[in-house]
Amino acid sequence: MATLPNFVIAGAPKAGTTSLYYYLQQHPDITFPKLKEPKYFSSIHRTFPQRGVGDASIDGFAVKELSEYQALYEGMEDIAVRGDASPDYLLYAQETAPSIREVLGDVPILISLRDPVKRAFSSYSNLVRDNRERLTFREGLEKEAERLADNWDFMWAYKKGGEYSWQIQPFLDHFSNVKVVLQDDLAADDHGLLKDICEFLGVDASFAFDTSMQHNPSGKPNNFIARFILNRDSKVGTAVREVLKAVMPRSVLEKVASKSLDKLQLDPADDAYLRAQYTEEIEKLEALIRRDLSAWKPRKNG
Repeated sequence: MATLPNFVIAGAPKAGTTSLYYYLQQHPDITFPKLKEPKYFSSIHRTFPQRGVGDASIDGFAVKELSEYQALYEGMEDIAVRGDASPDYLLYAQETAPSIREVLGDVPILISLRDPVKRAFSSYSNLVRDNRERLTFREGLEKEAERLADNWDFMWAYKKGGEYSWQIQPFLDHFSNVKVVLQDDLAADDHGLLKDICEFLGVDASFAFDTSMQHNPSGKPNNFIARFILNRDSKVGTAVREVLKAVMPRSVLEKVASKSLDKLQLDPADDAYLRAQYTEEIEKLEALIRRDLSAWKPRKNG
C-alpha cells in the first residue's frame, strides 16, 4: 500500500501555515514533503491554467495526479506523522474536505486563522512582492469578484479568503479531529502552541523547537536584484528564484528577503472599510470555534 499523509494543515493562507510547516518538521516524529504545498486535493477540482497575473508560475507546482502525490511520500512510512500543508484547501473546502476524507480517511486537520483584514492585506503584499499585483489594495478588493470568476489563483481572494466560518464547516462535517488555532496564538506563545499541536498529533510534546526564524515575509522589493528574483510574472526571474531555493539554505534566503523588502502599510480607511464587512462573519466564527475575537472587530473611536 502506498504511503500517504496522515495529517493535513488546511489553511488559511498568510495565517502562519508556512511557519508551522517549517517548525513542525523539526520534530523527529513529524515530516512533510519538500514540496511545501502539494495542493493535490484542490488541484483535482480546479481548472488549469489559472488566469491571474503570474499564476502560471504557481500552476506548475500543483500536484494533479494521485500517483505523483503518492510519490511525494515515498520513504516516509517509518515517520509517525506525515503532513500535507496546502493552505488553499480551506478556501475550496466544499470540494477538498470530502476528497481528503475519501483518500486519506479521518485524519487530523489543523487550521490556522488570522485577523481577516490583516490576512487580506498580507495576501495583497505577497502579490505585490512577486510583481503580480499592480493595483492598490482597495482597487484589488473591488476587482476581486471579477478576478475569481475569471479563474484567478486563491491568493487573489483577499476578502473571500477571510470568510472562515463557511470554509471551516465542511471540515467539521467530514472529520472528527479538527483543531483551529490563531496566528495570534503563534505570535503570543509559539512554544506553547507547538506543544499543544504535538499533543493534538500524539507525538512527544517536550521537543524543543527553534522558532527564531521569520518565514515567508511580504513587502515591496527595495532593490533591482530583489525585484528581478521575486518577479513571478517573469519566467527568467521565477527560474532563478527556484534555483536559489534549491541551492541556498532557507535561513539565508529568509534573512536576505527580510532586508530586501519594505513592509507595506495598510491605510486606516481601507482597514475600517474591510473590517466593517467582516463583522457578521466574525460573530459566526466566534460561535463556531468558541473563541473571543473582539480584537478582529471594527475599532471603536475614542
